[in-house]
Amino acid sequence: MSPRADVRRSLGGLLQASRASLGGVLLLWCLVSGALLAAPVGAEPQSAERELVFGVLAHRGADVAREQWTPFAEYLEQALDGIQVRLVPVDNDSLQAGAAEDRFDLVLTNSGSYVMLEQRHGISRIATMLPAEVGREEDRFGAVVVAHEDRTDLVELGDLEGQRISAVHPDAFGGWWMAWRELQASGLDIERDLEGVAFTGFPVSRGVDRVLAGDVDAATFRTGILEDLREQGDPRVDQLRLVGERAVPGFPYRTSTRLYPEWPLAMRGDLDAEIAQAVLRTILELDVEHPVSQAAGIAGWAAPRSYEDVHGLMYELGVGLYAPEPFALGRWARDNLVVLLAVLVAGVALILLYVLRVHSRMRTAGHNLRRAMGAIPNAVITLDARGGVAYMNPAAEEMAGLRRLQVLGCSLEQVLDLREMGTDRPLGADRSEPLAADSEDSTEARLVTPDGQERIVRIDRTSLDPVAGSSVRTLLVLTDISEERELVDRLVHEASHDPLTGLLNRRAFEREMQRAMDNAREYSSVASLLLVDLDYFKAVNDRHGHRVGDELLRRVATILRQLTRSRDAVARIGGDEFAVIAYDTDAEQGQVLGRRICSALGDRPLQVEARDVTIGASVGVVQLGAGLPDVEAAFVAADRACYAAKSEGRGQVGVARKADIHPITGS
Repeated sequence: MSPRADVRRSLGGLLQASRASLGGVLLLWCLVSGALLAAPVGAEPQSAERELVFGVLAHRGADVAREQWTPFAEYLEQALDGIQVRLVPVDNDSLQAGAAEDRFDLVLTNSGSYVMLEQRHGISRIATMLPAEVGREEDRFGAVVVAHEDRTDLVELGDLEGQRISAVHPDAFGGWWMAWRELQASGLDIERDLEGVAFTGFPVSRGVDRVLAGDVDAATFRTGILEDLREQGDPRVDQLRLVGERAVPGFPYRTSTRLYPEWPLAMRGDLDAEIAQAVLRTILELDVEHPVSQAAGIAGWAAPRSYEDVHGLMYELGVGLYAPEPFALGRWARDNLVVLLAVLVAGVALILLYVLRVHSRMRTAGHNLRRAMGAIPNAVITLDARGGVAYMNPAAEEMAGLRRLQVLGCSLEQVLDLREMGTDRPLGADRSEPLAADSEDSTEARLVTPDGQERIVRIDRTSLDPVAGSSVRTLLVLTDISEERELVDRLVHEASHDPLTGLLNRRAFEREMQRAMDNAREYSSVASLLLVDLDYFKAVNDRHGHRVGDELLRRVATILRQLTRSRDAVARIGGDEFAVIAYDTDAEQGQVLGRRICSALGDRPLQVEARDVTIGASVGVVQLGAGLPDVEAAFVAADRACYAAKSEGRGQVGVARKADIHPITGS
């Protein structure tokens, strides 16, 4: 649950207590008594085996969801020893109801559904899904608006005035709400300025059919669909044009809207922390090549993204979490006229009694509020209209090392030493407005405590409406997330690094190679791959044992880091195989670096656990560039060059020849 929800819950509890009545007490007694009588005598205890219920939003039907996510559930069950994972495909209504009753431990749903579950039922995201795409990992998506290629009059979204469009569903996030927001931003009122909106349901390709048939002038659906249809050889794609297309650097798909975070994997708020950590550690090991990822149609998982933009969309449109509750006041008054009159009469009588007791209740409520603020573990600070501190709860006093009376009227910068993440600048130094200015946002910062320790805190800031007699204008809630950030950073590091040497593992190194090759093609940058194969390592293992062999590998890793620059990538890609990506280094310079590596490893014995251990190394070098079709071809070329170096007597450096880069196929 968010810090703001803690505060609201505390305040709401006080208000609810103030409205308690004798009838409420009697009703509570009846419910408790009935529950005790209904409980079966001698009921058997639950099974000792733990079950983890995994709810998945089945937006394309339960059968498709089971086929797509059953391998993922089985993969989790194998990784979580002693825990059974049960997959439950559900629709949106069942998902909301189940979350309210805490029936789901893990939830996978779309971004719009997630923010409603988070706000109403306290679920918390642990990762964001990366949809599968060749050569990339992307955790955002948007929507496209398409028209027939002959409609040259439809260029910008504003050109859709007076036109008829189709969408997937009135509550579809990517299939309607995204486009609706952009239409509204273009100055169009969907009820007044459009001829109409037709909803087609799934599959989304129905919108393409209606555009080509001339039934509608334009259609909208989520990004990636056009590219999927083109990859499948669908000829309809060539008959379409995008309306309002915008360029998003680094995004692989064409889009007509701004981008939003992909589907999150979330957990129940009170899920056991060890289970949550095990789930996160397990899913971070999945990549696009894993059979589980291929079955699910994803490229893996990333650290959880912020979903504030989804809140902003719902708030602007007044949908989802911010949809107004329908209520017909006039009809209710007519149907309940007698009850209404009785309530009004009773209300007048109660007001007289209330006036006599209001002063006492206000004093009690103030006392309870102070107790509630003292019980909240997060730091709560309020600021006046000038940005001065008006109130600090005990947690905030402990964080600042100061008492509330000592800081009244001081600015936030005078009370707390907050620094920008990644720099040593004071937080808000580059803002045109002061840090305490009225606005609503959430940010992370480094907090330097009075005793010199550093913490990572999340600052949630909310503007408050003016109240007569009060100068408070801003509410700040500071949450210490140091352990959470440390856990995520550690899990991400473990998923991408070799546990023995601390170098990059092969999967992370291949991603680094792909980026280096992409930069070489697009920006004509230079980089070289060095494949380092240790000589006589097996003899060391056989003679001194694996413990000495492991220590020798760590020693080699240290030497490679010393011989390379901080921006170079160094990895252990096999048992006694290492690899280096040397940036801004051509093949000739890479050969020089290779000779230095051979010399450092082979010219003299290495000291390992008070022993002199003699090894050597052979190095294969290949320059990364347009001549290499992919990462695998680069490895093959470097491996052939390394083999050629070994054949010349070991301790040598081989540079890939043209035949190594373009191998001759045949019998």
